[in-house]
Amino acid sequence: MSPTDDFQAPTPPAGTGPQRIAPATPSAKPTEAPGGWRGRLTASNVAFAGVLVTIGVISFLIVRIAQSGPESEVRDAVKTFVAALESGDLSALQASTCGTLADFYQDIPPAEFADVHADAVTDGGIPVITSIDSVQITDDSAIAQVTAHTQGNPSDESPRTFDLERIDGAWRVCAPE
Repeated sequence: MSPTDDFQAPTPPAGTGPQRIAPATPSAKPTEAPGGWRGRLTASNVAFAGVLVTIGVISFLIVRIAQSGPESEVRDAVKTFVAALESGDLSALQASTCGTLADFYQDIPPAEFADVHADAVTDGGIPVITSIDSVQITDDSAIAQVTAHTQGNPSDESPRTFDLERIDGAWRVCAPE
């Protein structure tokens, strides 16, 4: 007889083993989706976030398209011209103008221009563009309507226009004819 022959597994008392529990009685509530209300809420949030992302992407693309093209180029040309006036950058003024205005900036000696610019700064006569309100383009001509004031008189804002011509593919500010 081996030591394991004496050993017998004890018999569990009645009713102590695993027991089957009956399911709860069905309620009158409608059947819920997996995850219950939280699952529906999460799915709704994800769908809503997806719609918001889609709207954001479409809005971004519309703005980017609106910011490119001839109107944007005209606006940039006006900003470049005014920045050159403000900083006294004669070479930028020569490159960004046309017609009699370009002739003026081409013909003025740099030392004389520096004096004229210094006087304009001292007198507060440099224009400051508050906004570019509209741009009208006809073929290779454009008019930009702006709201501006001078550095010396910021409370005196008024509408002004810039005439532009497209020359060799670039918009340039010209003196009105």
